[in-house]
Amino acid sequence: MFIWLIIACLTVLLDQLSKYLIVENFGSTDQFTFVPGLIDIVYVKNTGAAFSIFENHTWILGTISVVFCVAIVIYMLINKPKHKLSLISAGLLLGGALGNGIDRVIRHYVVDFIELTLFTFPVFNLADVAITVGALLIIVYTILYDKDIEAAEGK
Repeated sequence: MFIWLIIACLTVLLDQLSKYLIVENFGSTDQFTFVPGLIDIVYVKNTGAAFSIFENHTWILGTISVVFCVAIVIYMLINKPKHKLSLISAGLLLGGALGNGIDRVIRHYVVDFIELTLFTFPVFNLADVAITVGALLIIVYTILYDKDIEAAEGK
């Protein structure tokens, strides 16, 4: 079942489309209130990773993205998990890593544009959201279901 690949493709499509719209319509000083008191839209060129760690080391981060994506695909093809949470998680993780990886390879920076105004938090993008949700889902899957499935399979 390749639902994870479909989720990954949709994630990349939405991520890259949203970044394209930001790049084409926003300058470095433009700001748009999307949800008053909660979310603003701004255009930030991020040459680092989360919280700007490894800033200006795009080639290292790009390499990590590629290796991570290859690892997910290999894992999915070898293990062929069937549980919906693991499939959704893999799709979101792969799509998010590909989305930011594409930026790093093509632009040499990641386009971030979602700024939380309710509290201070780094500006992020849809790929970051997909990676975060995917990671949370894999944690939930591991805690709630992974051991039950192993027991049922006699591992």
